[in-house]
Amino acid sequence: MTSQRTSSQQVARPIDPDRDLIAQLGPSRAMVVMAHPDDCEFVVGGTVALLCSKGWEVDIVVATSGNKGTKDPAVTPQQLAGVREEEQRRASEILGANAPVFFGFGDGELVDDDELRGLVVRQIRLRRPELVLTFDGLQPVTNHRDHRRIGISTYDAIYPASDDLLYEPDQIGGERLSPHRPAAILFAGSAAPDYHVDIESVLQTKVRGLLAHTSQMGGRTEEGLLEMWRNRARQRREDSDGGDEAGPVFREDFRRQIFRR
Repeated sequence: MTSQRTSSQQVARPIDPDRDLIAQLGPSRAMVVMAHPDDCEFVVGGTVALLCSKGWEVDIVVATSGNKGTKDPAVTPQQLAGVREEEQRRASEILGANAPVFFGFGDGELVDDDELRGLVVRQIRLRRPELVLTFDGLQPVTNHRDHRRIGISTYDAIYPASDDLLYEPDQIGGERLSPHRPAAILFAGSAAPDYHVDIESVLQTKVRGLLAHTSQMGGRTEEGLLEMWRNRARQRREDSDGGDEAGPVFREDFRRQIFRR
C-alpha cells in the first residue's frame, strides 16, 4: 500500500498576481510533467535548477521513454528506451531534482484519455506539489502532438480531477491518497507568456543537464551551448524596445495560471 505524502507547506493565503509567484509559493514542492526524456532540460531546465537551488523539492514525471528518437537504424526501441531513461536520471541529478518517474508510453503514442489523466492525478495526489510545470497544450503552436497531449492531460488532472474525491476513487480508497490541487501551473512554450524566470545564475547547470542526453545532443559542447544562449541574450537586448523584452535576457518564459483552493 502506498502511503500518502503530507503537504505541510501548502499555501492557504491568496496569491498576489503582482508579486513573484515562485517567491510567494516557496520553498515548497514542484512537479514537472513532460512528454519525453530531455523535454524538461530543454524547456524548463533552468527553472528546475533555480528552484532546487532555492530549497524546493522537484519531481520530474516523463510520460514516454523516448524510444523513437534516433536516426540510427541499428538501435531498437527497447535499447533506446533504456538509454534515454538513464540519461534522464543523470540529467535530473545534475539539476538537483528527485529521480524521475516514467509512465513508459511509446514515443508519439500519447493519447489524451482517462488513463493518462489518471496517471497524472495519482502523481499529484502522491507528491502534492504547490507548482506544476508542463507544456502549453491548449494552443496549436505547441509543436509536437505528445507535447500538446501531456499539457492538456496535466491541466485536466489538476482541474478538476486531482482535487475531487469521485475522480479516480481507487486512489482514494485503495491507496489512501487524498485530494490535492496545486496552487499554480506554469505552461511552457506559450505564444503569450506572462511570467519570466531569470535563469542566468543557473544557466551552466541547465546546459550540463542538457548534455546528459548524449543520444540527442549530436556532439554539442558545453561552451557551444553557452555561446548559443549568449547570442540569444545579445539579440534580445538589441531587439528590446523597453517593453516586455526588457526583462531578464537569460530566461525561461511561461503562461501562468493560478487555481483557487
